[in-house]
Amino acid sequence: MTRAPSVAIFGVDTIDRLCWPADLEAQYAKKYLVPFIKNGPLSYVDNAHVRMLALTADDLVLPLVISDETPGDSDVCSLYSHYVRYTLEEMAKRNDRLSRWLLKPLTSAAAVFLRAAHIDKVVYVNNWLLTTNPCPNLTSSQVREITAHLEERYPGYAIVFRSVNKHVHRRFFDVLRENKYKMVATRKVYVLDPFSKRYKQNENVRRDRNLLKQNAYEVIASNELDEKDVIRITKLYRDLYLKKHSLLNPQFNERFFSLVLQANTFVFKALRKNGQVDSFFSCYSRDGVMTGALLGYDIDLPQNVGLYRQAIAIAMTEARNREEILNLSGGSGPFKVFRGCQPCIEYEAIYDRHLRYHRRLAYFCIWAGGVFQSIN
Repeated sequence: MTRAPSVAIFGVDTIDRLCWPADLEAQYAKKYLVPFIKNGPLSYVDNAHVRMLALTADDLVLPLVISDETPGDSDVCSLYSHYVRYTLEEMAKRNDRLSRWLLKPLTSAAAVFLRAAHIDKVVYVNNWLLTTNPCPNLTSSQVREITAHLEERYPGYAIVFRSVNKHVHRRFFDVLRENKYKMVATRKVYVLDPFSKRYKQNENVRRDRNLLKQNAYEVIASNELDEKDVIRITKLYRDLYLKKHSLLNPQFNERFFSLVLQANTFVFKALRKNGQVDSFFSCYSRDGVMTGALLGYDIDLPQNVGLYRQAIAIAMTEARNREEILNLSGGSGPFKVFRGCQPCIEYEAIYDRHLRYHRRLAYFCIWAGGVFQSIN
């Protein structure tokens, strides 16, 4: 007979009692999660007005993020920001008649209903407040026990797993479906097999490598970055993702970058010239998959310098050296496809079977919108 998984939750007052597993991955997680739990996510992410706890299932420790519907939060901890505010932002950028006269009014009307249905009253399991989260090694019985535990402890909250990738982690996708989670298509991400012909024989990849070899930049690693570089890296990230793209992206601050560098949460590679970092890429590896975590470059330098191209070339070379699949997350689709990446759909798994009808209807609307997105 299979033993039922043991599930427990630790917060700011009890986290010091948690007996962390001895493996290296758990120790990295401890260095990252404990400060978030004790100091609060807002200390590290300027638009994350949420609570973080630690959830244990047998010998696994996962972050648990509680969202209490604070307006304006990042899309990594707000379904409303992701499905409504971000959609409206994208429509404004397009400036076409279909968006202006049809889609925008429909989205605005849906926004009123989704807000009234408390769409952001959510408990996120395994949410590291990253755009792309690592996949947890949970069995079906563990997911079932976690779901039952959270349903009882947070009866008015939907339960959500973010960053579910069927292409890379098919087993976990199937486990969530077995446990009656709605699989909501959220975005396209781009995955590279560095041993495929699409990559090895790719002319764009060859040009990017040559650019990396010929430039005057020095490639440096995490242990060569200091506090001065933290200030610069923070600026590069925020200029690119917040200033150029959207304030709905996670607003990581200097305390965050200082934490992840000191804790060795990610592997960093940076391009430095004349003592200044102009570009960086960071990643983490789990179970044969290397995932891009954070990236930034000087958006004020001319495009022909090729800082983004060089950062991605470093990432692809790193994945090949590690003999791992590379998940380059979303964005810059044509650029990544032209270098051998395969587009695939990323999902959010939403459990709402314990909620009242009008709230379940709201999540059904999100699911229906995801179906439309996945076929376009």
